Amino acid sequence: MTSKTSAADDTSSVEQRFIASVSHEIRTPLNGILGMASLLSETDLTPAQADYVSAIRQSGARLLDLLNNVLDYARMDAAGIELELTEVDLSQLAQDVAELLSPRAHAKGLDITIRTSDGFPSRLKLDDGRMRQVLFNLVGNSIKFTDTGGVLIDLEQTDTDILISVIDSGPGLAPEDQTRLFQAFGQAEASHRRIDGGVGLGLTIVKRLIDAMDGDIALISEKDWGARFQIRLPYIPPTLAQGPITRAKAVSPLTIELVGLSAPLTLSMTSMLTQFGHRVVLRPENEKIDLRLVDASIPPSRMKTLAASAPLITLIRPEDRSHIETLRTQGSAAYLMRPIRPASLLARISALHSDGQFAASDEDAASPDYTGSGTVLVADDNAVNALLATRTLEKAGYSCSSAATGAEAVEAVQMQDFDLVLMDLRMPVMDGFEAMRQIRGLDSPKAQVPMIAISAEVNPEVERKARESGANAVASKPLDAQTLRALASTWRRKADSA
Repeated sequence: MTSKTSAADDTSSVEQRFIASVSHEIRTPLNGILGMASLLSETDLTPAQADYVSAIRQSGARLLDLLNNVLDYARMDAAGIELELTEVDLSQLAQDVAELLSPRAHAKGLDITIRTSDGFPSRLKLDDGRMRQVLFNLVGNSIKFTDTGGVLIDLEQTDTDILISVIDSGPGLAPEDQTRLFQAFGQAEASHRRIDGGVGLGLTIVKRLIDAMDGDIALISEKDWGARFQIRLPYIPPTLAQGPITRAKAVSPLTIELVGLSAPLTLSMTSMLTQFGHRVVLRPENEKIDLRLVDASIPPSRMKTLAASAPLITLIRPEDRSHIETLRTQGSAAYLMRPIRPASLLARISALHSDGQFAASDEDAASPDYTGSGTVLVADDNAVNALLATRTLEKAGYSCSSAATGAEAVEAVQMQDFDLVLMDLRMPVMDGFEAMRQIRGLDSPKAQVPMIAISAEVNPEVERKARESGANAVASKPLDAQTLRALASTWRRKADSA
C-alpha cells in the first residue's frame, strides 16, 4: 500500500511540474504578443492596421482564456483543491478584481462596479487566492457575453452566510442552456457557443472551487434579461472580532441626482451615496438638486443645461482623459475615473462641497489614474517582456531600470532607490523568490520597497510562497498595458499613503 501511495504521489508531482512548466513556457511568449499588441494599439495606425491589431488581441485573449481554463482544470485533477484560510477584506478583493478587469470592460464600453450592503463585515475568513480566481472567472465571463450596460459585483451578508453575486446585463440564458452550464465541456454544445466557441471549463472550475469552500452557486437568468450568478458561502468570522465596514458620513447631507449612468453604475453609486448619508434621486420633480453625477457621454448641450443649476461630477473612463478640458468647458466641475472607489467618491464630493459651499477642486486629489511618476525596477529575464513593461510604464510617466536575474535585482535595489519593483519569479542565477527574500533582509529602508511578483504560473501555492518571500501582491502573465499601469498606480498610491 505504501509503495502504491508513494508512486501515486510521484505521478501527481510529475503532473504538477509538467503543468507548471507548460504554463510558464506558453504564457511567457503570449505575454509578449498581447502586450506588444496593446502598446501598438496606442500608436497612430491606419484603420486597416487598427483592425489587424484588434484581431491579434482578440485571438490572443481567447487563447489565453482557453489556456487558463485547461491548465486550471488539469491542475485540480492532479493536485486536488487545498484551501488556505486567511482574514480577508472581501470588499477590497472585489475592488481589486474590478480594477484589473476594467480595461477589458471599458474596451467594450461596459461598466464594472461594486455594491457592498450596509453592515457588510470588514474582515472574514476565506481563501483569498481561490476567491480571486472565482471572481476573475465569473466577472470575465460576464464581460465576454455582455455588449451593453455592465457587470455588478454585489456583496451581502445574512446571519450565517456571505452572498456574492455577479450580475450582468447580457443576453441571458434559456433554461435548456442553464442545465449544463456547470458541466465540463458543456458550453461546446450550448446555443451560446456561437458567441464564444470556448470549451466550457471556466464555470466548471468555479463550481469545484465553491464546492470545496462548502458553498453553493446558482444561476438566475432568463433569455434577454441578463444573468445573476449567486454564490453562498458560510460566514467564518475573523479570529479577532471586527465590525462591519464603516463609511464616513457626509458632513452635510446632499440631494444628488444621477444622470445617464448605466444600470450597474447607478446601483453602485446609489449604495455608496446613501451609506455616506446623501439622498439619491433619478428623476427629480420640482426639488432642489445639490450635486449631479453624470456620464461623460451625455450630449454637451444637456451637460451645460444641467451645470447651470447644480455642480457636476463627470464619471469618465481612462480613454476619456483627452476630453477632460472639453468636459470642463461644458460645465463639469470635477471628474472621477471608473471603476469608482468609495473613498475617492467621498473625497471628491468633500473637496467640492467645503463649508457648505461648492468650489472648484484639485482634479487629481481623489481620482484614481493610471498615470504616475516614480522609479520602477523591472526584473525579468525575458527581453521582450522586460521591454514591454519598461515601455508601458515609461509612457505612463515612470522612470524604469531593468534586471535580467534575481541577483541583478538585489544589486539594483542596493544601489538605487526605487518606488516599486516588478519581480518575475522564474529567472536564472537567482529566482524571484530568493531575490525578494534578500531585498526584505536588507538593513536599510530599501527593504520596505513595494514588490509585485509576476508569474506565468499563479496558483494558491505560488501565491503563498511569493507572499512569504516578501511580495506585496502577485500578478499573472500576460499583463496588458492598461493592467500593468493600473497595478503600478495602485501600489504607488498605497506607498504614498502609508
